[in-house]
Amino acid sequence: MAEPKFPTQPERVAVIGGGIMGGGIAALFAANGISVTVFDVTEAQARATLDKLADPDQKLPQLTSRRHLKRIAAASTEAYPELLAKHDLIVEAVPEVLSLKQKVFTAIDQHRRPGSVVATNTSGLSIRSIAAGRSDDLRRCFLATHYFHPVRYLPLVELIPTDDTAPDLLVGYGALLRRMGKKVVIGRDTPNFIANRVGIFAMLKTVELALRYRLPIEAVDQITGPPLANPKTATFRLSDMVGLDTLLHAAENSWTNAPKGALIGEIEPPAVIRTLVEQKRLGDKTGEGFFKKVGKGEVLTLDLDTLEYRPKREARSDVVRVAKTYSRPEDRVRAMVEGGDEPAAAFARELVLWSGAYALDRVGEVCDDLAMIDDAMRWGFGRDLGPLQCLDAVGLARAAELMSDLRIPRPKLLEQALAAGGRLYDEQPDGRTTVFDPGAGAHRALPDDPGVLSLARVKRQPGAVVRENVNARLLDLGDGVLLCELDVKMVPGLNPVDDYVLAMLEQAHEEVDAGRFRALVIGNQAPGFCAGANLKRVLELAKAGDLATIEAMARKLQEVNLRNYHAPFPVVVAPHGMTLGGGLEVALGGQVRVAASELYCGLVEVGVGLIPAGGGCLRLLQLQSKKRNKRGNPLGAMQNALAAFDLIGFGKVSSSAEDAQDKGLLERDDVIVRSKDEQLRVAKEVALQRLEGFAPRPPEPVPQAGLGGYLVMEDTIDTMVRAGKIGPHAATIAKVQARILTGGMGADMSAPSSEEHILALEREGFIELVQTPATQARIEHMLKTGKPLFN
Repeated sequence: MAEPKFPTQPERVAVIGGGIMGGGIAALFAANGISVTVFDVTEAQARATLDKLADPDQKLPQLTSRRHLKRIAAASTEAYPELLAKHDLIVEAVPEVLSLKQKVFTAIDQHRRPGSVVATNTSGLSIRSIAAGRSDDLRRCFLATHYFHPVRYLPLVELIPTDDTAPDLLVGYGALLRRMGKKVVIGRDTPNFIANRVGIFAMLKTVELALRYRLPIEAVDQITGPPLANPKTATFRLSDMVGLDTLLHAAENSWTNAPKGALIGEIEPPAVIRTLVEQKRLGDKTGEGFFKKVGKGEVLTLDLDTLEYRPKREARSDVVRVAKTYSRPEDRVRAMVEGGDEPAAAFARELVLWSGAYALDRVGEVCDDLAMIDDAMRWGFGRDLGPLQCLDAVGLARAAELMSDLRIPRPKLLEQALAAGGRLYDEQPDGRTTVFDPGAGAHRALPDDPGVLSLARVKRQPGAVVRENVNARLLDLGDGVLLCELDVKMVPGLNPVDDYVLAMLEQAHEEVDAGRFRALVIGNQAPGFCAGANLKRVLELAKAGDLATIEAMARKLQEVNLRNYHAPFPVVVAPHGMTLGGGLEVALGGQVRVAASELYCGLVEVGVGLIPAGGGCLRLLQLQSKKRNKRGNPLGAMQNALAAFDLIGFGKVSSSAEDAQDKGLLERDDVIVRSKDEQLRVAKEVALQRLEGFAPRPPEPVPQAGLGGYLVMEDTIDTMVRAGKIGPHAATIAKVQARILTGGMGADMSAPSSEEHILALEREGFIELVQTPATQARIEHMLKTGKPLFN
């Protein structure tokens, strides 16, 4: 019998079971151009899943664009005989009840097409038990997947084969998932697989240590968030989001079904979690768990001793304060572990060491590759470092010493790694990373991903750093392509545009003009591309009355962006993550963008009482003027102004790159990549492709509505003020925006406005607003709180 082959690109996917997980999986396939049928007990239940996906008010939308809904159909399980055999891939995603899954697979086996691939989605049930009793063909075409919720935002998918799974299925499914932007690890049929097995231990150990050290929930979440290389959701907040019943189910699975006799065994689910589940205090789904929401915006915290709620308290810790001063997660973890005798440090020390020791002890059981454990924990839980990387951050020898002091069993693998060089990972001079291989007793190189262009690797190559200043650098990507990397070290998560960044962009032109390079890419591999301008500097200058310097800064940003747009060589920008204000203006200044799918972009200057003054108003008008109606005619100057005003005036931010295209914040022919890791490699390829037949973009004047259009918008704004919908300062900002977008009295209705005219209006409006006390108050509030002030 021929081995089953995984289809290179399935044409139709069936998702059995809707709800949150089934809907997320359906959205993933639909976003990648694959037709999906969601089956549920009734067609109405299946349609409810589609309605949830279409809901525009979701906090975390699963669809990257509502356009993808057209690829998703709803059906009842009664339609199996007619429909199921038409699907190349069947993904079962019903609730985590073994008997239910077995019943569903009986029906799937009866109605599927022989050779079609079948997957169960489970977070840790025995997949051998799920497949037991099924036909030989199904068992050879069967494997398990474990998508992490929410499917769109957490990249990890664990693939778990059985002994019967055809090898090609594992390879093919993994390749498909990677093309869709997911990150794949291969697990074994062990309780809770890799990420949940290690993650559940860490969460239960956190509760155990919190009770022992008598630390309140606020203090624990402060410690177990970014100071220990975790997301801000930390431990107790994450537990409420996941659901305490779900947490208890997974914890019971590890406690009951994991192999006995391990050096470091499982932790029995603590009484506090059992009690909360018995009392239906399940977290966010019931409104109370470790936290309780009362009234509007007020949150109470559970007292772990009394299980009563009390007002939330601010946690204070000297060691946490010190750890937060470090930008590198390795340095934060080390600062916490070596933080002395303060309870927060003692707690962190034990948690890091117990978690690392447990993870080491699982190598050989849940997987053979220790790097796979760290990958799973980073990709599935949004961590900056996995538990084994944390041991390296402490120093493996030091970690071993502290384990002995704390009477934490030292795994055999730890002793082997100490004898083989004293690290679990090692950075080589050429930028490659090696990892300790238990089987070989030595380090081996981690495999390179040909789809990834790693800047860390590039920077280690001799001569790769062409120029550098404190906030940006030029890198030689090879093949005549130059990269300008935004790398603002003081605020690496924001990378604001400042004089250093603009100077490096100008120097990039010098390099290309001199013939040393042929094309330019602008990007980075930071958490976000660029979250705007240096507001602190703007506020300081405004308070000092130095408006000339502010005007010069705005003019420089405009000039650099316009120079990029009209450059005599390809300029490609690679935005991703937070790309706001001046960051989006830099992105729109490129001739084309290669955007990561997860792109949250917008011209949000209204939140600080300003308007876009780096070319953002100009570029939105240019984008709008390219649109056509159904007859192929331009939309008209007034319609373009109103569309741009809607985006700028309300500071709208895209929920994805595709949403940015739908909103008009990106061009339709901009490239979108599913995997952020592949973004710069694709951007380089696009830059090289554009070299053939390249011609600079000529100036693009824009028709404007003029004074008549401005007066219409002014009247609408005044009406909103009279109705109490906006305040006086919001009206002032809106009128400045309207003046720029319509051209005001300076617009010549007989001819389009030049780029220079609109840029001059931007600068004029920016200077007018930045002088006002109300705008300065908005900027100050944003710098202090990170939230907008509506004064």
